[in-house]
Amino acid sequence: MKTRAMAFVGLIRFLAALGALSFAAPAAGAEPSRADVEKVFDAFLTCRAEFFDLLASRRADFPAKEFRAHENFTAPVWTDARLVPFSGFVNAYGLPLSGYIQIHKEAAEGPGLMWGFRVNRRPVEVVKLIETRLPGAKFAQMGANSFELRLEPTRAEATWGRLATPKETYRELLVDEADSPKHSFVFCNATEDRMPELKTDDRTGRKRLPPTTSLFVLPKTVSEEDVLEEFSQCRPEFFATLARAKGRFGKVTIEPLFVTAPDGRAGEVSGSTVTFAEPVRAFGLDLVGYTQMLHTKDGKPVSFWWGFRTTEYPVYAAHWLSTRAESLGAAQRIGWGEWVLETRPRTNADADAAEEDLAYRVFKVEPFDYPNLTNVLCGLTADMTGEMKALPDPADLFKQ
Repeated sequence: MKTRAMAFVGLIRFLAALGALSFAAPAAGAEPSRADVEKVFDAFLTCRAEFFDLLASRRADFPAKEFRAHENFTAPVWTDARLVPFSGFVNAYGLPLSGYIQIHKEAAEGPGLMWGFRVNRRPVEVVKLIETRLPGAKFAQMGANSFELRLEPTRAEATWGRLATPKETYRELLVDEADSPKHSFVFCNATEDRMPELKTDDRTGRKRLPPTTSLFVLPKTVSEEDVLEEFSQCRPEFFATLARAKGRFGKVTIEPLFVTAPDGRAGEVSGSTVTFAEPVRAFGLDLVGYTQMLHTKDGKPVSFWWGFRTTEYPVYAAHWLSTRAESLGAAQRIGWGEWVLETRPRTNADADAAEEDLAYRVFKVEPFDYPNLTNVLCGLTADMTGEMKALPDPADLFKQ
């Protein structure tokens, strides 16, 4: 219990830093039906999967401002946090909810699931309100401003269970101070064995919380996370999304790039490198620039490459790419930092064309020319790009 409590304190510090950045005070707006909101909040207090269906059905009452994603690795724990700040306060029994958070945690003792709200009230006020909603409930104090309410198993059951079940199992409510003493996080915290109704990820075999995009409705905006999600499809449609999000990347410097072809084939390569004035954080990666390259031979396009530079070590960038299961689909990993999404014979190839002349759609993660930078690249042969015959001008993608 002490180890888990210390881990929770570390997680709260991580979330508090995110809260200060991502949960600015919502603007005043029309207040949703309080009865509907309070029905959702009561379902949340049970820490059961039925809450997610109810939240999704009342999504209009929880006005999402944007989707945020943050990944953090503090050995040996991976934390994947999804944040949804609200554009207006949502009032539940007098508690102003300013955003939603859900977390997947991978650690040596097993995966953990957390979901809940940021509240513009002190932790002790949140605890008192919840205790009035759950007759007989009494939070245990874990720290100066942190509290725990074990829902399942009870403390007596947990003590007895240690004799037969060494693996920790729980379903509980947690309340802790957020990014200031006047703000709190209230979470459901559960091991996956206590949430059998949740879907299982086919790739990892782990239980997964529903995507935040299925729980909330966003205004029609484009963020840096949208850009990376589109990038992870490795298709030319990426450029339209990037151009719509140019305001998220700030001031840039564009320079010509002269390198060898990423696939090692013969020919000429021309390209551009774009450097951001400030790092742009998306999905836990600090993006510092963008690269695009056109590989030609005898004046004809052979392949197109584009992607981002990050300050993360290659292993972290490879981890991010490997976790994009929805977009990678049946991608095959063929080497360290290399994935093949699709190959086929070239449409203009001779019958005896060499295997290396296959058309391809691939990802590569590789160190950049400068220290401590990593390229995350998508590559397509000209056969795979449809009507695209040239790369867009970087100025059209980034200049404001």
